[in-house]
Amino acid sequence: MSKMETTGQFILRKLSDAGSFLYRKLVFPFVKMGIERKRDSIIGKGAYLYKGTVLEGRDYIGDKAELSNVKMGYSSYIGRDSILSNARVGRYTCIAGLETAIGRHPVKGECMSVHPAFYSAAAQYGYSYAKETYYEEVKYTDKENGICISIGNDVWIGKGVMIADGVTVGDGAVIGAGSLVLSDVEPYAIYAGTPARKTGDRFDKDTVRRLLELRWWDKGEAWIAAHADDYRRPDTFFNSLGDTNDT
Repeated sequence: MSKMETTGQFILRKLSDAGSFLYRKLVFPFVKMGIERKRDSIIGKGAYLYKGTVLEGRDYIGDKAELSNVKMGYSSYIGRDSILSNARVGRYTCIAGLETAIGRHPVKGECMSVHPAFYSAAAQYGYSYAKETYYEEVKYTDKENGICISIGNDVWIGKGVMIADGVTVGDGAVIGAGSLVLSDVEPYAIYAGTPARKTGDRFDKDTVRRLLELRWWDKGEAWIAAHADDYRRPDTFFNSLGDTNDT
């Protein structure tokens, strides 16, 4: 006999649905204003931040984007209609449009059926035949904090990209529009395609090494503002820092 949702569970679920609807419509608009002012950020029309989402500051969340348990680094933005959950986004990262794909199914012979009712006791879809959970449905990059996808600093992600759980996108990487990312992306590399594959590098190896050592995104607003003009000349950027030891 499969485990079914009890009457009590059904009532609690419906009460929770009603409470969520009222909170989203009546309370969240005021919460949103408070977040925008406190974090000096912009949250677009119809955008919603679920529990666990934190903005570091000067972030931009596009219209109708939905974020659940997302840690947004300083001065990063996410385009409209994006759906992110259980993700960490670095600083100065640009996301035109992204959907995170959280959850996996046993497709390589681990179970007779791909339906969770046969391998998960969580009954996440209302019932389960399984007495215990024996297949790991989610891959984490930081299990302690419930993070399934880690996106680095100074990353650019094109519109219509989908990233699977367990993936880490390295600092400085670029992912072309419409890509499906199923494995880790190297720092400062350019990836594109379905599935996404490496197509090039943003800089030569020595420059990449120096950028990863410098970690300019951690320098603070004052340092970045003072050196902002030099960002326009990547070939001479490090020379412009001189011998002041401020790297």
